[in-house]
This record gives sequence, structure tokens and C-alpha cells, in this order.
Amino acid sequence: MGFIMRISKSLSGQRKEKTQRYFCKDCKRYFNLRRNKRSRYTREFKNETVKRYVEDNTSLRAIAKRMEVSRSMVLNWVSEAGKLCKDPIETDLKLNPSWSGILGIDGKPVSISGRKDVVLVAVDRLTKDLVHLQIVKAESEEDFENFLIEIRDIIKYPLTSLVSDLGKGKVLVKLVASIFPNTPHQICVIHFCRYVDMILPKSKKSEYHRQNTFLRGIIKDILFAKSLRESNKLYQLFNTVEDTFRVGYQKAIIKSIIEHYELLTSHFHHEHLPRDNNVTENVIKQLNRKLKLADGYQSRESAYNHLKLWALCYRFKPFTDSRIQENNGRAPLQLAKVDTSKTDWLEFSRCN
Repeated sequence: MGFIMRISKSLSGQRKEKTQRYFCKDCKRYFNLRRNKRSRYTREFKNETVKRYVEDNTSLRAIAKRMEVSRSMVLNWVSEAGKLCKDPIETDLKLNPSWSGILGIDGKPVSISGRKDVVLVAVDRLTKDLVHLQIVKAESEEDFENFLIEIRDIIKYPLTSLVSDLGKGKVLVKLVASIFPNTPHQICVIHFCRYVDMILPKSKKSEYHRQNTFLRGIIKDILFAKSLRESNKLYQLFNTVEDTFRVGYQKAIIKSIIEHYELLTSHFHHEHLPRDNNVTENVIKQLNRKLKLADGYQSRESAYNHLKLWALCYRFKPFTDSRIQENNGRAPLQLAKVDTSKTDWLEFSRCN
């Protein structure tokens, strides 16, 4: 019964499509057999839009303006891609990366419907590959436990040592000791110093300013000592002056360092164990930039779908400014001995 002309948008611009029209003798209506009758955009155009949103350090509004589509349309395409995207566990089992065994674990608060949850991230120290990622409730010991059990039993990460911070309520320390017994565990000294700086007032007007300055200094000297012997010597000095600090917040700091001294100095006993969690922190910083642009999520599902896309993109994206020169031009998965040179990360996210 003739043809109609439709306009669709692709990466090369707008193009006209000729569509056959038919007439139904039973219902007396015209119709066509176009499979995606509402799709005004090609798959390539949608994929490129999703890639630009995930890969580029820019906002939803900027991507929509650049691609000349509405913000809601970009968000819909990203959501659709996120639902189909492999999660970190599926990617691990599919590609079977070869990791170093030194694992860093850290968390980042994320806003979901006005509630603060935590994105837990596990990163391999040498390859910088993102081993696992999950959204957990901020104070849920069960969620934290499941995260560690998945690393051990499903991903089967070849753990030889682990670096983390103390965690809220020291939950993480207790769980690591329970789930990974006899595994060397280092508490990040940089995180601990931040905790000390947060608790001890820095004001010069405080009557305890000199004591606070001395306490802060000796703790940093203990944590950043060049050898275990030097650290032990400073720690013994620290114990001799312990009773001179009588303010509540000073006692809390002293109690914490005494209780966790072995975990804070574990790196002295194990050659390849770092004293900090900087590798995981750098991944968290990249994640944080994306979370700021997202400006919160309406549901945990939408947040996780978005994070799955970001995580897979990170694992496939080659480094460009790594301090380790031989890492530049290679992606985390490539450092983990996975050949990704001919694989498009977004296409991989959907394949079985």
C-alpha cells in the first residue's frame, strides 16, 4: 500500500529510511513491519551515548547536549545498559584474571533515596584490577560478611595478604580475622592518621595544644618508622608517657593504637605487604568523581546498575598517567593477563 519515510539518528547524522506500509482487510487499518517502530536512534548511536556518559568525566546534562538528545533518554539508555551489564563476579568468572594475592578493601558512602549506604570496593594491589564491588548498608555486619565470603568462595581470590582501614565499629577487622584466619592483615596507616587528626584538636588556643601536638607527632613517627626496631623503640617511649595524657579524646587515641599496634605494623613482618591502601584509594577517587556527577540515586538497583557499568569500563580502560611507566597503555585486566585489546567493554558487558 505504498511507503512512508522515517528519519533515524546515527553517529554519522540523520538518515532517511523507507518503510513498507500494508493494509489489513479484516480491521481496515494500515500498518508496517518495522521491528523497532519507536526507535529513532540506531544501536551504535545509543552505545556511543552510553560510553560517553560512563567514560567521560562529565555530567548527564553535558552528554545530552553533546549528543542532541534529552537527559531522560540518556538516563534510560544507561539504565537499560546497566541492567544487562555483567557484575564484577560474572566478569571475574568469565575472564579468570591472574591476580597478585595482595588485596585492598575500602568503602565510599553513596546517597540512595536520601539514605547513606556504602560502596565496598576490593582492588588487587599489583594489577589495580577491581576484584569486587557491592553496595552494603553502612552498619550491616551481615552485608560486610557476605562481601568477604563472596571474595573467598565465589571469586576464589588467591589471598595472601590484605590491607584495609579499621572500619566503622571495627567490624571489618573482626570479620577478616574470622573469614581469612592466619592471613596477614595491615591497617592502612594513612587512614589511621586521618582518624587521629579528626579526633585530636589542632587549635592553638586549647590548653592541651602541646600535648596534642606531641601525641600526634609520636604516633606518626611510630607508624612511618623505617624499621620494626625503630617503631618498637618509639612505641616503648610512647608507653612510658601514656599516663600523662588524661583527656578523654587522648585516651581514646592511645587505647586504639595500643589495641591495633600489631595490625598497624604488620607490613614489617611481611615483605610484600604495603603499609597503606593507596591503590584502592585511587580507585575510590575515580569512583567518587562519577558519584558526584550522578548526584544521588533513587534506588539501590539503579545505583548498582550504574556502578556495574563504571566498574567494567574501569577494568578495560588503559592507564595513561600511572607512576609505573610500564603500566601506561595497559588496562587493569591486561595487567592481570587478560587479553582485552580486541574487546569492546560495552559489547562484552552484554555477552553470555
